[in-house]
Amino acid sequence: MANKILNHTGIPFTPITIQTAVNNIKQVYEAAILNGNRGNIIRSSVLIKNIHNAVKTDLINANVHPSLINPCPDYLQRVISPNQRAYNRARVLKDKELKIAGFLKTKTQDISVIPDNIPISPTTMNVNSGMNGYNDIYGETFTESILSINVRSQLSSVNKNFDTLYERTFAESLNLHLRTPNMVLGEVYLIPVKEYVDGNVVGFSTIDIGRYIETFQAINMRINRNDEKFKYERCCLLIVDFDRPVPKIYNTTNELIQDGFLPVGSACSMTNLDYTNFVSDIMQIYSTRFPANILT
Repeated sequence: MANKILNHTGIPFTPITIQTAVNNIKQVYEAAILNGNRGNIIRSSVLIKNIHNAVKTDLINANVHPSLINPCPDYLQRVISPNQRAYNRARVLKDKELKIAGFLKTKTQDISVIPDNIPISPTTMNVNSGMNGYNDIYGETFTESILSINVRSQLSSVNKNFDTLYERTFAESLNLHLRTPNMVLGEVYLIPVKEYVDGNVVGFSTIDIGRYIETFQAINMRINRNDEKFKYERCCLLIVDFDRPVPKIYNTTNELIQDGFLPVGSACSMTNLDYTNFVSDIMQIYSTRFPANILT
């Protein structure tokens, strides 16, 4: 049995770099602000899909087979055969976000990479929570083998909503790790070093970026299954300065100090929070934890 679509021919989005993604976000978001359409654009997926597609691009560049990214559940575990008419057509990445069962609730994952060699095995959950009796169409073994990456962003009201945003972030990892402690989870969190101000004008206000760096480090780098379950295997704090013609992505503490967003001598560390090494790091963690699983 194989999960890959062997005659895969392409992907339904144009591969983009993370820089192009943040460039697009700036252009579209600021146009929406000036047009009085800020609320609608935030509620839509137009902005955040740029980050989704950049992460998918980098996964594919890391040799992940495209048809193993957000696969359509209907095609999981189908044997691909030229003699079977239904499976002899060209397939593309369907971008079907998988709804995964955790210990406390289900959660649709933004980006799910499934292994080619692990079968789904539907099961009825037997747990001491409100999920008891839930029909999990994938099964615990398959779920645990998924490499899951979620993407979030907050472009305005960053300081005001810190507690809610942070609690929501580590609650998701805890929910999944309580049921599947081996599951490899990633988080890409887009945060502006200067938040957009309210109103129909493009303006900015500096945030306490050091607070975000410290708190995200506290839930980062869960190297083995015995580490705290609220942690992610790899977080990326995608820090961007949108208050310039071309947005700048910050990957190091020194860059933030040089531009005046952290004080000289700051103890904050961006080590293992950068985007540059995010995909390679999480792929390495996954291959170490699941050496027999095939993502190519």
